[in-house]
Order: sequence, then C-alpha cells, then structure tokens
Amino acid sequence: MRDNGEVSPPTPSLASALIPVGDPWRASLRLPVFGTLLLALAFLLYAAPVKETPFLFDHAPWTNDPYDTAISFMMFFVPLIAVLCAPRVLLCRRGEPLPTARIHDVLRGCRVILAGITLTLAAEWVSVFVRDSSVQWNGATWLQIGMLVVMSVLDLAAVLAVRRAGLPRQGGEPAIRTDPDWLGDFLRFVDSWRRRLGPTGRPALWATGLADRHLLARIRRHPLWTALGVCAVFGAGVGVNQGIREGYRGRLTIFVALMLAIGMFGLVAAAGNYLGLVRSSTPWHGPARRLIDAAVITSAGLLVPLALRNGLWWMVGSNSTAAGLPQLVALLAIAALVIFLTAYGAETVLRLHSEPRQA
Repeated sequence: MRDNGEVSPPTPSLASALIPVGDPWRASLRLPVFGTLLLALAFLLYAAPVKETPFLFDHAPWTNDPYDTAISFMMFFVPLIAVLCAPRVLLCRRGEPLPTARIHDVLRGCRVILAGITLTLAAEWVSVFVRDSSVQWNGATWLQIGMLVVMSVLDLAAVLAVRRAGLPRQGGEPAIRTDPDWLGDFLRFVDSWRRRLGPTGRPALWATGLADRHLLARIRRHPLWTALGVCAVFGAGVGVNQGIREGYRGRLTIFVALMLAIGMFGLVAAAGNYLGLVRSSTPWHGPARRLIDAAVITSAGLLVPLALRNGLWWMVGSNSTAAGLPQLVALLAIAALVIFLTAYGAETVLRLHSEPRQA
C-alpha cells in the first residue's frame, strides 16, 4: 500500500513469477488497461477519418509538416500496438494466476500507446498556437479543435491512470526468460478460442501447430527481417494508395513508400524490443548488436529531419521554394549518416551490449 492509499504493484517470488488470484493490485488495472485500449480505438476514429476527408483535413491547423508527419505515422502505429496487446490482455483471466511478465508487457504497451497519442496531440496543439495555416481556418477547423480538447482530456486521464498503476517487479532473470513473449501468448489465445469450438476447432489446432513449428520458429530466428518485411508491405500499400489519390509521379510514390516502410520499421522494432513482442532464439551481442541498434535508431530518427525539412534545406544549399525530391533525398542521407554514426559511437563508448562473459 502506498502512502496515498493506492495499491502498490506486488513483488512475485522468484520461483513462480505469478501474481495470485485476489491480489488487490490486479483489480486496479482494469481501468488503466482497458481505458488505454479504448482510447487507442478513439484515436483511430479521431485521426483516420479526418486525414481521409479533404473537407476537414484541408482546414485543419495541423495540415502542414512537421505536424502532419506525426499524424501520418501515429494513426497506424498506435492501433497496431493496441491490436498486438489485445490478445495478451484477454489472456489475463480473473480466476487464474497472472504471469508477471505478461502484465508487465501489457502495461508497457499502454505506455507506448499513450506516448504515441500524446506526441500526436502535442503536435496538434503546437499547430493551433503557431497558426501557420490560419488563412484556411473555418467552421471545420473549430470543430476539430473541439475534438482535440476532448481527446486531450481523455489522454491526460489515461496517462495518470497508467502512471498510478506502476509496473510490477519481475521475478528474477530465470523467470523472465521462461515467461511467454507475445508470440507465445498469441498461440495460447488462439488455442483458448479453439477449445470453445469443440470438434470444429481441429483445423485451428492443426493451423496453430503448423505455424508454431515453421512460421513462428523462423520469426524468432529472424525477428528484425520479419519486421522489415511486414513494414515494407505496409509502406508499399499505403504509399502507392497515397500516390494514386494525390497524383504523385512514380519516383515520388516510391520515395513515399520507402519512407513509410523505413519509419514504421524503426518504430515497430524499437517498440517490439521494449514490449517483448518476440524473444529471439539467436540474440545478438557486441558490435553486431550495436549496428542493429544504430540502424533502428536511424530508421525512426529520420522522421525528425523529414518533418522539419523546411528549416534544414540550408544543409544541402537550397530553400523551401527551390528544393525538390533530389534535395530531400540528399538531406535525409546526411541526416541518416549523422544519426547512425552518433548512435553507434555512443553505444561503443558506453560498451553497451558487450559479449556475455563465459562462465
């Protein structure tokens, strides 16, 4: 129990790493966890229709960059994390002991969701106060500002609820390694629904067994390549769709698809490592791991110069009026080199992810 009367997260034993049935802290998690997932759904309904409706988005205060870059990525990223967390939440049943690692990762997922939503809402509030597109404001603008106020209040309430919940202490390193990751919990989730189907669930049992033996084993061996492939498909689909709708030329469409894939890969890979989505069967150490970290940081970090490009054209000897696609590619190449070398150099100096000592 905390000094203010709130229930503190428990410390499970090293042997079990389980939170028992009836623990009062478990009951206090329903509001922050389910509230965050519902807020992610509300965020999708708040961002996506406006983004796809010219009548509204053409008059939004945040129609220009850097604000639009945050919206364009977070409207996909936030619902994705919510969908990934949902099966793990549904496996947290009242009548069963709760694996500490599972609820630990779920609460971390809530934090990632709220970070994405808060970043987007903060960018939108900045655009409201900057008013760089105020000549286009009309009644639709004030409607969206009203929606922004509502979303901000809901976001603040969710942030405070998740912060009050805290994170449980995990039951030691041996327990963490044996606890399920997201892939393992996903199979448990499918199996739990398969049992409810009775004899008709046999095809689902066969499919999950096949996936576990072949597909999921490969994902665990190559989690980053899997994430890169999924993000490449995402970038191609969304980028080509955007290019067709907005009349882009071929090179610009390819560039948009590439940036969507690279940016989403950086976000997904970083979030996946934080949330424990996939526990790799072949973890990397030493310089190879630092190269991977630098590549992921660069992929996500490129979104910053992309969003702020109008203030960075001087780096390639151009300006917002004269700059085109070649200048943008050159700017992002310089930024990528700087971010990569900085990230790799910092991890090398700090000796992060060094090779484990032999016993």
